[in-house]
Amino acid sequence: MAARRPHHIAGLAALVVVLAAALSVFGTTVSSASPAPAVSGFVGITSQDTFLGGTTYQDKQFAAMKAAGITLIRQVFDWKYIEPSRGVFNFTGYDRFVTDAADYGIQVMPVLYDEPSFLSSRPKHAKNIFNYPPKKMTSIAAFARAAAEYFGPGGTFWKANPTVPSEPIQVWQIWDEPNLNFFWYPHANAKNYVAMLKSASQAIHAVDPTAEVVSAGMPQSSDGVNLYKFVHELLAAGAGKWMNTLAVNAYSPTASGVIKLITHVRQILNSGGASGVALRVSEIGWSDVGPKSAYRAGVKGQATKIADVIHDFGIARSTLSLRGFVYYAWKDSRPFKGAKNFWGLHTGLLKQNGKAKRALGAFTRAAAAL
Repeated sequence: MAARRPHHIAGLAALVVVLAAALSVFGTTVSSASPAPAVSGFVGITSQDTFLGGTTYQDKQFAAMKAAGITLIRQVFDWKYIEPSRGVFNFTGYDRFVTDAADYGIQVMPVLYDEPSFLSSRPKHAKNIFNYPPKKMTSIAAFARAAAEYFGPGGTFWKANPTVPSEPIQVWQIWDEPNLNFFWYPHANAKNYVAMLKSASQAIHAVDPTAEVVSAGMPQSSDGVNLYKFVHELLAAGAGKWMNTLAVNAYSPTASGVIKLITHVRQILNSGGASGVALRVSEIGWSDVGPKSAYRAGVKGQATKIADVIHDFGIARSTLSLRGFVYYAWKDSRPFKGAKNFWGLHTGLLKQNGKAKRALGAFTRAAAAL
């Protein structure tokens, strides 16, 4: 979320941090001049409640998402739970989620994030909630490769479940919001993030040369490094060779502001020798109710802004080389334990009780018009 983003929910990854207690082109490089083929999944959503829900609930949500025109769901693949001990990977906790998504023709875009403690740079006795990067950026390679081998084309999961409709994962996002100090503690560092991106990209493309490797979603915020500055730094560190797509968490008070923001990022990529790198908007949203904010739009305003921005994405799709967007989120959330209420908990297309907002109808009609 733009401007000063509250630390208790700075994007999708914060949800996983909080909710986890309740519970990874050809050859080894990616040419920025030859991005991976476009894949389905232009209209996306996040829905942690769906991931955490039971079988019946999950099925109901995916059916409703399909009816709304959603073709992609963005979901954190929590590294620390998947690799409980060094070199041992267990993805079965995601089997049902991937199966249900496949049943409805919805593609999963994992966010590879949150390393286990034995790989973390976090001090042993640290008591804060900040997100530390791994000690070694290359440590993500084994995780990324294992994920692609399990859920990618011809992967272990699909071979073991031949009756599941084939929807192999081919879009992989690496980390979340590394330009914010909160998610790359103590200081955002573009060069280190590129080292991570390179390792993950090489590992994924070694398994699936046609996969789309997406950078972490990055917001415009004063809580770390300015988005535009960080993108310049990424390109200077060679990121253009290691991503097919750059992602932006493009929060803005207006739909036109979103387009202005991603247009500026497109210009930076083009002028920085990365014209072949596509764009994705990996978070966008407005609230209808909740505490006062530039991003609280009211019931009618939320619906209008959503319709406007989806319409604008359609118009700018080719010019910006935009591969898709992800709306944040499917359903409203309750305030986190010990945290204050804020606008970002009320961006859902559904209310907490599951009833549709006016925004859902606007979203559905705009997605259909694409």
